[in-house]
Amino acid sequence: MSEIKNTPSFSSDYHPERMIDEIEENLSHGKARMEALRYGIQQADQHRDLPYQIFFRIMACRESTFYGDSMDCLIIFPELLALADQDPKLPGNPNYAFAYEIEHVMWVYKWVLTDCVDYYQISMEDCRNFFEDYRKRCVSMGISLRNYYGSMYSFYWQIDKAKAEEYFHQFEKMSRDGHSDCKACERNMEIQFYLDQNDFQKAQGLSHEIENFSLICGGESKRSAWLRMKVSYMHYYMKHKNYEKAETFCRLVERHMNGETEYECWDDFLACYAYTNMGKALKLYKEHWKEWLRLRSPLEQLEAEENICIFFRELGRVRKGKTVKIHYDSSFPLYREDGTYRIRELFDFYYRRVWQTAKKFDARNGSDYYRQELEEIFHENV
Repeated sequence: MSEIKNTPSFSSDYHPERMIDEIEENLSHGKARMEALRYGIQQADQHRDLPYQIFFRIMACRESTFYGDSMDCLIIFPELLALADQDPKLPGNPNYAFAYEIEHVMWVYKWVLTDCVDYYQISMEDCRNFFEDYRKRCVSMGISLRNYYGSMYSFYWQIDKAKAEEYFHQFEKMSRDGHSDCKACERNMEIQFYLDQNDFQKAQGLSHEIENFSLICGGESKRSAWLRMKVSYMHYYMKHKNYEKAETFCRLVERHMNGETEYECWDDFLACYAYTNMGKALKLYKEHWKEWLRLRSPLEQLEAEENICIFFRELGRVRKGKTVKIHYDSSFPLYREDGTYRIRELFDFYYRRVWQTAKKFDARNGSDYYRQELEEIFHENV
């Protein structure tokens, strides 16, 4: 914090509007911006400036959700909610299209519900409390329950498929309102649902408007919804073991993602290329192994390490020898100076990790979904 305090941008005088301008204009997304937002929270708290106590926390939740560690959002959000409840009629910040700050906070609440899916550290009781509190607030504020049912569908998909489907169809019945995600984002969720149901014809029928860009997601790039849809189709073809077709979607997404981290599905690309282009797969692994070890979201970690296991399994099948040369650095737990590793040793390392994460999710969820998925994929290998 001392570095931020001593910079010319953050004088000892309290000017929250100026501080926000400095943050948005001069600090890129990541650790430095998050530290600046924490300092803003501290200053607003010291001055008991409720509008900016709320606003800096909203910005911090956004930064941690989309550019940092979502666990920070989960820590900050209860404070944010309690502050917003102090004055439900507090006007919204003019930089955003919310009449009242509590409406903006309810939008942030949607990110928290998503985090319930991603973090096994959030107990089932806490997850249910979040969902129920969100539902009650929607009812009291006259907000459609459309997003509530959509979030419940996403949460229960890995726990109880029948219940998840019920929630999805409740989502379909609810009317849209100002609290709903954009039409393109909702359409992508519908496409994903029907692909998961193996109703390819239905999914294709829903895809036309995104394919021809008559339905786009807000933001600078009109390709956002289109790319999200292509990722869904890539997953569909990989699930059905049509890896050549899946590869065409990998290459399409790679070509158009333009630095947008949401679409940098490197571990999915790794698994796909493991079946179609092992040279490219090995190159991807060598480029990204360190960032995969550093993933903070347990669900992202589970998904990445499952794909890495697929990669090492396939590498073991196609390679003539039993070893591979990879120049890790000393941060890799199995690091050795000569850089020569048995392929089976690397597979076992990642499989132990992914199995432990799967156990933790299943224990939280009261199911065997993730362990069963691993057993189905790797039953011949472990």
